[in-house]
Amino acid sequence: MPTWGICDPVEDASSVAARQGRGQRPIWHSDPVSATRNDVGQDVLAETLAVAGDLVRGRLRSVGEPFPGSRRTLVVRAVDASDRSFVVKRYLSEEGKEAYAREASALEALRGVAPTPTLVAECADPRLVVMGDLGDGTHLADALLGADADLAAATLSGWAASVGALHRAGHHVRDAFEAGVLARSTGPVDLDYLPGQLADSVMEWTRLATALDVPVPDGTFDVLARVPDRFRVDASSLSAADMCPDNNLVRDAGLVLLDFEFALWRPIAWDAAYLRVPWPTCWCAWSLESGAAEMALARWRDDVAVSWPDVRGPDFDHDLQLATEAWAWLACSWCLPGLVDGEPQRVNPLKPMPRMPDRVLRFLRTAAAGRALPELAEVALALSRAVEMAYAAAEVPVAPAFAGGRVR
Repeated sequence: MPTWGICDPVEDASSVAARQGRGQRPIWHSDPVSATRNDVGQDVLAETLAVAGDLVRGRLRSVGEPFPGSRRTLVVRAVDASDRSFVVKRYLSEEGKEAYAREASALEALRGVAPTPTLVAECADPRLVVMGDLGDGTHLADALLGADADLAAATLSGWAASVGALHRAGHHVRDAFEAGVLARSTGPVDLDYLPGQLADSVMEWTRLATALDVPVPDGTFDVLARVPDRFRVDASSLSAADMCPDNNLVRDAGLVLLDFEFALWRPIAWDAAYLRVPWPTCWCAWSLESGAAEMALARWRDDVAVSWPDVRGPDFDHDLQLATEAWAWLACSWCLPGLVDGEPQRVNPLKPMPRMPDRVLRFLRTAAAGRALPELAEVALALSRAVEMAYAAAEVPVAPAFAGGRVR
């Protein structure tokens, strides 16, 4: 199943510098462990351009360095003799088999109906997609890390509107997405892999509670595996899954969502809860100013209520709280092991993120609310106290834009 790199403390400085430099810059999504041109080699780059050139019927040359990306992918801007510009994304690892199937299928299904890159061409061997070039620009993370609170709030609402547009369009493409994934996959694929991740977290939480010396009865965390059965409103759609603050491009017409290699079909409450946790799978996980977050959530509700009127009612309020608490448990099960296992926590000043102990504490305090998962509220509180004492954890500060542009 796909996993995110949100808790890996190591990041390649040259990749971050390229993405976080001043002025206009390409912002295709970068995982915390990044790949550069030197990592993939000139032969892989040359082969990628040759294959992509055949697909678009024109010899391609790369422009600049490849975009910062994960170790799973090579992403490069390329132009042909007529100055047509494309972005080529190649999936490098074995994990790329599923990533290619998900991303190509999502972009194909959403072509022309959602704020996403345009799929121009694709190849299954080697696995790659050719997309229309959206140009350079900024993303929501830039706004959150800046010094303009009004710009950050407006961009956050723009993100919510784009997610809402994706949900409305994605609601109608399940069959196309599923058929595409199955056709492009070499083995069985879960259309929604989140239930499997929740089930996996049950055993991990038993281990983590023991490591923190917090006694829990057998079966305490089994409820996490049953979360998918507790949603009350039937409101699901295609999701990009990893819709982090740096996974979009700000344009005059609105934000364009990027990076669909983890795309899946799931209840829309999971995506809306990104504003409440916030950012459970992302590095730029500063707290949000409450008014800005609620304004963005209200904009998202207004947009998706056209398709799902029940998002305005109490049953969806329950589902949103359920997704919020479940995200807190799941993301914490990914981040806390690095602390209890003594992994080094490195700091990269070019990509400021909250301290990991503070993020873990926020996850646990969110889970301790227990409004949707009351069975786990008491243990979440005990775990939060243990983390606070063991790692000097404190509140996660608000995003710099809401704190006068200061990283605290």
